[in-house]
Amino acid sequence: MTDTARAFTEADAAALTPAAVVMLLTRLAELETLVVALRADNEQLRADNVKLRADNEKLTARVVALTAEAAKNSGNSSKPPSRDPVAERQRQAEERAEKKKRAAGGTARSKGKQRGSRGQTLAMTDQPDEVIEHIPDACGSCAAGLADAAVTKIVRRQVIEIPKPAPVVTEHQAQTRRCAGCGSCTTAAFPAGVRAPVSYGPRVHALVVYLLARQHLPVERCAEAMADLFGLKISTGTVDAMYARAGRQLRGFIAGLVAWLATLPVLHADETTDRIGTTNCWMHVLSTGAFTLIHASTTRGWDALDEVGVLPHYRGVIVHDRLALYFMLKKAKHGLCGAHLLRDLAGVAQVRTQADWSTALAKLLLEINEACHDARTRGHRRLAPTAQRAFAHRYDQLVTAGLAANPAPASGRKRNKLEAGSYNLAVAFRDRRSDILRFMRNLDVGFTNNQAERDLRPVKLHRKISSCFKSHAGAERFAHVRSYLSTTRKHNIGALDALTDLFNGNPWMPPVPAT
Repeated sequence: MTDTARAFTEADAAALTPAAVVMLLTRLAELETLVVALRADNEQLRADNVKLRADNEKLTARVVALTAEAAKNSGNSSKPPSRDPVAERQRQAEERAEKKKRAAGGTARSKGKQRGSRGQTLAMTDQPDEVIEHIPDACGSCAAGLADAAVTKIVRRQVIEIPKPAPVVTEHQAQTRRCAGCGSCTTAAFPAGVRAPVSYGPRVHALVVYLLARQHLPVERCAEAMADLFGLKISTGTVDAMYARAGRQLRGFIAGLVAWLATLPVLHADETTDRIGTTNCWMHVLSTGAFTLIHASTTRGWDALDEVGVLPHYRGVIVHDRLALYFMLKKAKHGLCGAHLLRDLAGVAQVRTQADWSTALAKLLLEINEACHDARTRGHRRLAPTAQRAFAHRYDQLVTAGLAANPAPASGRKRNKLEAGSYNLAVAFRDRRSDILRFMRNLDVGFTNNQAERDLRPVKLHRKISSCFKSHAGAERFAHVRSYLSTTRKHNIGALDALTDLFNGNPWMPPVPAT
């Protein structure tokens, strides 16, 4: 209370009437109530303000995360190219055209054969199957007959045609003869493949399985194709039985392939989903430039690796895409797919605060890969140690910068999805340094896992065409046949020849591992 108010109270209090005192006290009580209410409102506003700030931070983080998600495409994430929008496809096409233009020295290369390059056409054969002579009837000038005229020149033209295919029926007759000495009768044995009164030969089996497994025709369309192309009306049940027989006869090939792959120094591993009816299944692949093993499993986990039997005790290098499953293989060494790492870095680079280190690290990986490619071209067994040390030093500096760009959040706040993505990637580059740089220290290890992804593409094609398998046995036989066709193709053996040998009981086999 001020001195003036105190003076007024002491001087004038006695002059106030009782009614005035009551009024003042009432007014004072009202003011005190109003102050309490205002203080409560102020506290509520402060609490609301704190909540609104927190909600605003969450919404801001959500907007950033959604913006980053919308910016993802096949070039900066694991999304397939089929999910890219039209605008993104156009942008990537323009980017590829610009790269080709720069590589060509600033001029865009036109489509088709380039001016000045040597042309190519179908080559004539010197041993045609049939020759048809065309003789002029009369002179083109005087109309005189040319029956006895001398031939001065022959102009040759050849037409390549396929004759109308027709099935060839071979009848096997087993004779029974009576022995003149003892009188007993003996019947000749039929060949191994002649088991029923009427059956299809190895070539027919090979064509059916080729259409099913190599060309991905459904069973009904395969039967239709055999009727249209070769005049063979084969039931869908017989078509399916031929496919099942191929799967059974490949068991020895699969066992030999498993044993051989376990001895190789570098393997590429990957997996993709398919469906058996309404449930998921996974196709796992182990491959090299010369061999392919595809395995169908109901799981993506350790049980699938155990079923294949190659990786649980493998001691070589496994190139993969950082799936946690493969890091459970403690006896093996690991090489991480550079293409996946580049996409991850491109995704992180969409965030302004992460662009510097992620972009520089991506360029460094490409630079190292180019140096490795150059060393292989020159026939070197390894990259120069000085170059390895220089690359590793730059790598460490950029990883340190990446960690510094992702400090711990203040006030114990958890990282949001976007922050966790960039931080986890920087930590992965730190903790998996030897695995990421494996391709630099071992030139037998490729920079990417494209080998395994290429060998899995037929699985994705099957998924698009057929949608699913009807049974696990169907998925298994598909995996076995695709393993056989892919491996034989890598050894320059035609699919039909390989399948015909299979049904003749003489499938192509991988080498026997040395004991």
